[in-house]
Amino acid sequence: MIPAADVTGIILAGGAGRRMGGLHKSLLVAAGAPLIAHVRARLAPQVGTVLISANEEPAAYGAWGDEVIADQVPGMGPLGGLLSALDRVSTH
Repeated sequence: MIPAADVTGIILAGGAGRRMGGLHKSLLVAAGAPLIAHVRARLAPQVGTVLISANEEPAAYGAWGDEVIADQVPGMGPLGGLLSALDRVSTH
């Protein structure tokens, strides 16, 4: 089994939110907490590092990850966020 410390988790928290009226979906509150808090709570015990992929509001997302990463290549959608985050991963 791979130790959790050797695993990096990536949360894709960006997105234009067009279907949500431009709101940042992951910051919307459900069951008393932002959606990103629920995702992080499930992911964090399984990994050593949590990276957040988000192009806007980096300060708002900073509380939920070890690092907030913006897309290196704009306009690629979720794959751009994943690519940018994978470039920062230092675990195996």
